[in-house]
Amino acid sequence: MAGEMDLDETDLWTSPVKYDPDEPRPKTPKTPRTPRTPKTPTGSDHQSDPIDRDAMLKRELDGVRKINEVIEGVIGTLQRAGGNMESVSKTVSNASSLLNTWTRILSQTEHNQRLILDPTWKGATNDLAEIEAEALRKQQAEARKAAEEEERREELLPEGLEGLPLAFAELVELVVEQG
Repeated sequence: MAGEMDLDETDLWTSPVKYDPDEPRPKTPKTPRTPRTPKTPTGSDHQSDPIDRDAMLKRELDGVRKINEVIEGVIGTLQRAGGNMESVSKTVSNASSLLNTWTRILSQTEHNQRLILDPTWKGATNDLAEIEAEALRKQQAEARKAAEEEERREELLPEGLEGLPLAFAELVELVVEQG
C-alpha cells in the first residue's frame, strides 16, 4: 500500500497504453458520398423546357401508377392469404375432432381388450344381470330400512295412536315430548 502512495508525480500524466507509431492504424470505413443536390430551376429554365416538365410529370405519374398496382397486388395477396388461413383453421379443427374421435375409439378398444383377456369376465349378459341384481339389492335395503323406521315409530307412539296417519302421529309425538 505504501508503494502505491509513493508514485512519482510524473506518472500521473502518463498513459497506461503507449502508442506505437510503427503499428498500422485501422482503416476508417469510407462514408458514402453525399449525392449532389439538383439544380433548382430558375424562371427562365422553367419557361424554356415545358416539354421536359410534362415528360417528367408523366414519368412520375407512371411511377405512381406502378406503385398503386404493386400495392393492389399486395392487398390481393393478403386477402387470399386470409382466406387460406380460414381454410387452414377449418382443417385444424376437423383434424382435432377426428383425433378426439380416434382417441375415444382407442380407449374403448383397450377397455374391450381388457375385458376379453380377463379370465373372470363372464360376458356382457352376466354384467347386466349383476347390475340389475345390485339395483334390486339396493331397493330391498331401502325398503327394509323404511319398514324398520316405521316399526320404530309405532313402538314409540302411545297406545291408541297406532291407526292415525303418520304425519298426525308425529305431530302428537312432538307435542307430547315438549309438553
